[in-house]
Amino acid sequence: MKTSRKSSGLVLLFLLALAGFAGGVSAATIYVDQAYGPGGDGSQEMPFDTIQAAINSGAGETIIVYPGTYNENINVTANLKVIGYDGPYTTRIVGSLPPGDHDVVTLAESIIVTIQGFNISGGRYGIYEPQDTTLYLKNCVVCANLSHGLNIVNTNAKPPHATVVNNVFANNTGSGIAFVAYDGIASDTYPPFLTALNNIFFANSAYGIQDSILNAISSYKERIVLDYNDTSGNSLGGYSPNFGTGKTYPTGIHSITLPPEFVGGTGPSAGKDFRLRPTSPCRDTGNPAIAYLDPDGTVNDVGAYGGPGAQRFYTNPNDGPIVREVTIDKGLIPKGETFTIRAKGAVR
Repeated sequence: MKTSRKSSGLVLLFLLALAGFAGGVSAATIYVDQAYGPGGDGSQEMPFDTIQAAINSGAGETIIVYPGTYNENINVTANLKVIGYDGPYTTRIVGSLPPGDHDVVTLAESIIVTIQGFNISGGRYGIYEPQDTTLYLKNCVVCANLSHGLNIVNTNAKPPHATVVNNVFANNTGSGIAFVAYDGIASDTYPPFLTALNNIFFANSAYGIQDSILNAISSYKERIVLDYNDTSGNSLGGYSPNFGTGKTYPTGIHSITLPPEFVGGTGPSAGKDFRLRPTSPCRDTGNPAIAYLDPDGTVNDVGAYGGPGAQRFYTNPNDGPIVREVTIDKGLIPKGETFTIRAKGAVR
């Protein structure tokens, strides 16, 4: 594709967005592609065919996972970024073991993990986070699990930290996010550290967000930061009793309780399209700060298809082609002059 245009801020914005994603990929990057088959070494030319093989190799700090349905239960045992290249519509992790006893993604203690751009379903918990672990969860759809979508251990001795931004938690048989007690520690008193912004909690069989804290200490309420979330259609309500106006944990003055209007409708299927319809109340209603803007520069769209992390699949996760690489023939372009953009595209 070749075109000539006059210089504009839009081009600069687009290039900065691409640079922002590239900056999140470590030099020590390994690749996973189910379609390649066994025998890969994790290189881009010969990727691993399972996510667990990439984790076990210990060869990279960042794992890029190409589209496919990965039927496996993942154990993350080291500091890693695990990123779905095309986002949650095309890249799915489905638990392959009996969901009554196994979680789809299990994190080890005392590690720092980023999980971004996946559909995670078919386990007891979608993600299990133990004590002393730091999790960054972005642009994921966590749905159709037997219990909670994200289960966070609740302890004061080694509290976990979770930053949960621009995700969808839907149709889980438990709650979207839950804090659970840790055996042997007075965990019915202390919450974990949780920041949850720009998320949709929809049609879970318990709460959108739930805690198991029986004797919550109000001085620890600063550990919980919630805002710009949509909690609609959860069977027991958006939040368990410790949350809300006048309660231990505020839910955020910008949070809403309105049907999110997914493109794929309201059914429970893990494979449906969780993009937002044009009329959705979640469009342009997320955190308006620059750090959360959508790839096109507009205000954050609440849910898994909004925010800067969605740039590789914004806004059409199942439509193509999509631009992968962009080059410009001039480094410095005076106002009014023309330049040439060359782009490589890929069709899903």
